[in-house]
Amino acid sequence: MKIATWNINGIRARKTSLLEWVSREMPDIVVLEELKAQADAIPEEVVLLQGYTKYWNGSTFRKGYSGVGVLLKEGRYSECRFEVPGFDRENRTVAVHYSNLTVIGTYVPRGEGDTHYAVKLSYFADLRAYIQKLLSQGRQVVHAGDINVAHTDLDVHHSQNKPGAVGLRVEERAAIDRHLAIGLHDIMRERFPDKKNLFTWWPYWKGARERNLGWRIDCFYLSDELVEDVKRIIIDLDEKSSDHAPVILELGYSID
Repeated sequence: MKIATWNINGIRARKTSLLEWVSREMPDIVVLEELKAQADAIPEEVVLLQGYTKYWNGSTFRKGYSGVGVLLKEGRYSECRFEVPGFDRENRTVAVHYSNLTVIGTYVPRGEGDTHYAVKLSYFADLRAYIQKLLSQGRQVVHAGDINVAHTDLDVHHSQNKPGAVGLRVEERAAIDRHLAIGLHDIMRERFPDKKNLFTWWPYWKGARERNLGWRIDCFYLSDELVEDVKRIIIDLDEKSSDHAPVILELGYSID
């Protein structure tokens, strides 16, 4: 099973790149964040993409804002139940339930300003409770998406490591600590515990991406039983159409 997460930063602007990338990589599941489009405004070329079933949680909260979706390769990987969880805020969450596995895609709020920062922390708490319930039912969980937090100093370039900046605050990082404490694994960091400059997003500063002055904020969190089934996890640094790079996870896990 090949799963990808990608903050596409506008599906209408990135439609050609998305189609080319999916054709090249052929993932079984693609979680997309920051669609910036309502479901009825998804480009026709994407809607008609052959070989994939699509589900959208489009930008109904605010036009051109947030929005997430998922592409599922037709066949056994489309035999599932799609859900927008009840705690969803601002069209930021999708869940796909298989018989023994749930894949959750999230676009966590950035949290600029006091009000939205509180929304961000509340979102983390609600998401954690949702995942805890799934785990208590004996389900395996893949949580993928744009987390909008650099969990440790290793996850942000030193040039941007400014204490107190949104995405680096103590409360946000503690929220990730609590997320992992329920039985989830940040599989990229576990596979590369000391690797520096392992980034997935870069600001629009001139030369920032070329110099790799970035953040690792696009993540896969896995429940216990999935960890031993991980074959590979990579950041696709060759795909540069968005300000985020896709992250690809390959699992040997079997869906019953």
